[in-house]
Amino acid sequence: MRHPFTASVGAMAMLAVCVLPPSADAAGFAITEQNATGLGDAYAGATTGNGEASALYFNPAAMSDLSGTRLSTGVIYIAPTFTLSGGQSSVAGIGNITHGNEGGNAGESAWVPNLYLTHAVDARTHVGFGLSVPYGLATQYRDGWLGRYHALTSELQVINLNPAVSYRVNPRLSLGFGLDAQYASANLTSAVDSGSLCYGAAAQGQVPGGLATCNAYGLTPGNPQVDGLARVKGHDWALGWNLGLVFDLSADTRLGFAYRAAVDHTLKGQVTYGNIPALLAGNPQLADTGATAALDLPATASLGLSQRLDRRWTLSGDLTWTQWSRFSSLQVTKDNGQPDLLTTESWRDTLRYAVGLTFRQDARLTWRGGLAFDQTPVPDAQHRTARLPGSDRTWISLGMGYRASKQLSWDVGYTYVLFRNVRIDNTTEGAYQNTLTGQYRGNVNMLGAQANYRF
Repeated sequence: MRHPFTASVGAMAMLAVCVLPPSADAAGFAITEQNATGLGDAYAGATTGNGEASALYFNPAAMSDLSGTRLSTGVIYIAPTFTLSGGQSSVAGIGNITHGNEGGNAGESAWVPNLYLTHAVDARTHVGFGLSVPYGLATQYRDGWLGRYHALTSELQVINLNPAVSYRVNPRLSLGFGLDAQYASANLTSAVDSGSLCYGAAAQGQVPGGLATCNAYGLTPGNPQVDGLARVKGHDWALGWNLGLVFDLSADTRLGFAYRAAVDHTLKGQVTYGNIPALLAGNPQLADTGATAALDLPATASLGLSQRLDRRWTLSGDLTWTQWSRFSSLQVTKDNGQPDLLTTESWRDTLRYAVGLTFRQDARLTWRGGLAFDQTPVPDAQHRTARLPGSDRTWISLGMGYRASKQLSWDVGYTYVLFRNVRIDNTTEGAYQNTLTGQYRGNVNMLGAQANYRF
């Protein structure tokens, strides 16, 4: 007879493969939400362990706390809002060509699953496996919006398979190590300003009849009726690793440290163009071709401390460094030798600060709360892009845990993330540059639920 929770392992694995690409709610395009337990305290206690299998992602050494075989599985619903106001679009040398709406809510809601399984081999050694989505991005603007030459659809998803092992060195110290097998996929689209391309070609004598011909075909800069569509798609597998330790300074004080190594992806796929006017169909820059793009994911390091104040109250804090400076540019190299598609990012390293409080009401019910501040890696308005208009973020989190029986417990968490209002003044790179200006504002609502089972 199959145990009722055994079937959920396969189901969650399928869900992770089919999940919609989530909008990044942490800095950059990272997804901090890897379990519902931590969602309730802003992940302030993630590095020191949470007593369940879901602790594996944040620190593999925390598996040493777990007896027998444990399963944690859950899902988090992420509902972001990104809106632009006061937007304008212009082409270098031509001027303001503001046509269209301001894009509406560019944030795409998504369900983000997770699954973790751990097993105590003996009193000192534990093994485990995690399935999660640590990075993701999904933005979608309305058709015909004024920033369409910067972005229409942006989808990025990284699925992480994480086998791990921990070893209890002595009663106070445990070490952990894991591998990260990652599958990354991307789908990026933007409109092609056929009018500006025609004007540029005419200025170089490449269009018979010059500007008069462009005008006769309606190929004027910023004319949405003659826009083309550019699409970049690619995918890749890559391997990384992670390690961690937990050290009990005393019976009430625990220190946790975790490091996840950088992972280098080389996405391979295609660049394709559609709806190109006949007059521009022979332009080699608009030819479909194979392509590659580097996706350099950052290293992260986290230091956490948990202090039990009495038998009911526990205070936790966490500091996480993320090496976003590795993401210096988004560069798509075409196989046919035509110029690269380049976006200079110039991101910087960031810090995330979190503090949380846990109240254990009784043997069944636990309450959680937390606050966090998450720095943006985007250095200024010139490097803020419509694909990911990042800003500093403040987290407010609440959650609870309920033990239904000796084997089964549930965790739920809710977080509201408030973005700092920021300016964008970004210019596309290439022969025909378009500048988008305006102010972005946004927020994210996140709700998660998780089941934990002890076999």
